[in-house]
Amino acid sequence: MKRMNYIARQALGRAKLPRGTGSWVVRPRFPAGAFYFVPLILPLLLGACADIFQGKIPMPAGTSGNGSLETLLNPPRQTLVEVLPSPAQLFVETGGSPSAIRLGWTGVEGASSYVVERAVIEPLTDGFGNVSFPLPGDEHFEILEPFVYGLSYTDKIINNPKYSSPEYLNRYYYRVRAENVGARLEPGAATVPQWGVLFAPPRNVKAGRGASTGEINLEWERVDKAAAYRVYRSDYENGSSPYLLDRVEGPRYRNVMSGTEQGREFYYSVAAESSSGGLSVSSSLAMGFSLIPGVPDKPENAGLAAGSGRGNGTSQITITWAAVGGADYYAVFRSSSADSTLTRITDKTAGTSYIDTRQLKPYVYYYYYIQAIREEDGKVLKSQFSENAVEAFILSPPLTAEALKAGDGTISINWYPALGGTAEQALYSYEIYGDTNATGSFSTLVLSVSAPAAAGEDGYIHGGTAPSYPFYRVKTRNGPAESEPGPVFAPPPRPAVILDASQAAFLSGRNPNAAGVYPVQITWKKPDGEVPAAYHVYRSTSPDTGFRAVTANPIPASEESGGQFTWFDENSTARVRTYYYYRVLSLNSLGQGKYYSETKRGYGAIAPTQFFLEYNRTVKNSHKKLTFMHKPGTAALGAESANGDIGGKMDYNAGLQGLGARITMRYQNYADYYVEAGAASSGIYFKIDGNSNTTADMNSNGSMDGTMTVTEGMYKGTVKYDSITIKGGSAGGGYYVVQPAGFPAENVDWKEGNK
Repeated sequence: MKRMNYIARQALGRAKLPRGTGSWVVRPRFPAGAFYFVPLILPLLLGACADIFQGKIPMPAGTSGNGSLETLLNPPRQTLVEVLPSPAQLFVETGGSPSAIRLGWTGVEGASSYVVERAVIEPLTDGFGNVSFPLPGDEHFEILEPFVYGLSYTDKIINNPKYSSPEYLNRYYYRVRAENVGARLEPGAATVPQWGVLFAPPRNVKAGRGASTGEINLEWERVDKAAAYRVYRSDYENGSSPYLLDRVEGPRYRNVMSGTEQGREFYYSVAAESSSGGLSVSSSLAMGFSLIPGVPDKPENAGLAAGSGRGNGTSQITITWAAVGGADYYAVFRSSSADSTLTRITDKTAGTSYIDTRQLKPYVYYYYYIQAIREEDGKVLKSQFSENAVEAFILSPPLTAEALKAGDGTISINWYPALGGTAEQALYSYEIYGDTNATGSFSTLVLSVSAPAAAGEDGYIHGGTAPSYPFYRVKTRNGPAESEPGPVFAPPPRPAVILDASQAAFLSGRNPNAAGVYPVQITWKKPDGEVPAAYHVYRSTSPDTGFRAVTANPIPASEESGGQFTWFDENSTARVRTYYYYRVLSLNSLGQGKYYSETKRGYGAIAPTQFFLEYNRTVKNSHKKLTFMHKPGTAALGAESANGDIGGKMDYNAGLQGLGARITMRYQNYADYYVEAGAASSGIYFKIDGNSNTTADMNSNGSMDGTMTVTEGMYKGTVKYDSITIKGGSAGGGYYVVQPAGFPAENVDWKEGNK
């Protein structure tokens, strides 16, 4: 017997024990939480022959093919990718299409799909004509497409592009991250944001209006990424039937007039052309004409009649100018802040003034030009336009107003000043009317503020307090002139009382999203002593900024049940290891709201399979800290401990037991990760207690046992190993019994431990 034990020790000395434990960080096919010692003593005692190690032997069920013991005991190292990297490069097209922006990125090994996020940044102006674009923060990005299976994506921004589409003014920032939802791998970080713009039409197209007798000169703003421009001309005021005049490389064009074209009005538009030959939509129309000999002089001293056109009335604007010698009549042209196209609004005006009553609207600036005309020998001789535009506007009510409840039951009324400059606003007074019906007559005057009504630092005129009414409207007065009433507004309800946003809660009847994350349940109740008409729920990944409404439609007051409201955030883009923050906005019957509830943090529970994979990351990481289990031969036998990066410890013990081996791994308050890497304030991700043990016989078959409990962390629950079987030194069947807190237990296939 001593001789046999000597042979056994010698054989074990030459053989190497497996490197790794649990799911064997280095070999995915082994389950979590176990170290596999393949007992060789009994075969050696029976055969007393070291040559057994040199041959091929049948592998037990659960393994594939035949292999040598050396291969079994020293499995090849494989790299496990637990966190996907971000794509190395992101390409964002800028100025390539008038309606869409195309993206492309480098592939990530192990990724099955990609998430595309976008932030839309509108331009900022500083009051001096300078335009800037602030850099977007995390809160500005929204998921544009959660599952892109290729390496490119086209963001269709405008379905029916027009020169006036506001989307042409914006920058669009994109970022991409890799995912593998099926393998439950942790998604990679997003790429550094890159921005692009649409291929915009030329802006501020101007055509000469009588500046020359033999030509009409056009100019416009240069378009980014434009290789050339195409200039079109129409004979009609509406720009119909345009024809191509020329293709030019710079932002200007000289249209030479023939004798028959002199004096005629033409309507020009310009389209930008990309290096690939693609065209932008056409610009707005610019009217131009050339002079012919003998035309009248251009009108001078164009302006507004006294008491007209600067918020003095609501239905007409009177323009005047000095008489031009030799002129038979005059034409008046108009553009506006709503439409830059220059339109002739009067055909033949004999006098030196014109009263414009043509579809004047509040909140709009109008711009007027005058032209002198003489008819001679059947010819129409048109002068150059008056030098500068005459700016005018009708009296408008405030566009923005609010009614806020005061503590004494009265209502504080505030509003932005009505349209106009400093001089006009100093003349305005305001009247506030109340009504019990949003469609009522608003005949009850509840507050009057005389001129001058100065705005405060916040830009609002703080009018004072008024009796409580459900609805209000504001009028502007300027002397005897009175505007139409402004939009209806009402006091916003007080903030709702948010009760809870669930955290890893089991919600019966609800299903997880593709990432294995369940919905979050938000509950709240109405404010004390008040009944809002409806509510919106807002969500952010930051506790302070970036909140966006996630309710597609307001939740009506009729959905109250048992004194509270319940709404489930079926967030298809929710991710593990991510906190979400919720607020509720109370709305009045007009859909207006101002006051948010307090903020609650919530996050969805994760499905048992996902729970196991997330928990298993801590187990895998703990194995890397051991030394005995990575040593060859009998040197792997023994005991050691390792401390968690955050706290707690893990004890390892491997020894012989009968004709086999017994490996125990004991965890006590063990934790390696915070929810947010390196951020203790975010809380511990998983803290675990318990045992995962392995027993194997002479044939390298056996079983696991033990229970691991997540006692603290973002997700809590238990993982039981008693139903895992070992075949040929590796996991070969069975299942983990996984039970996230509050959930019924579920069997998770042993193969999940290999991921």
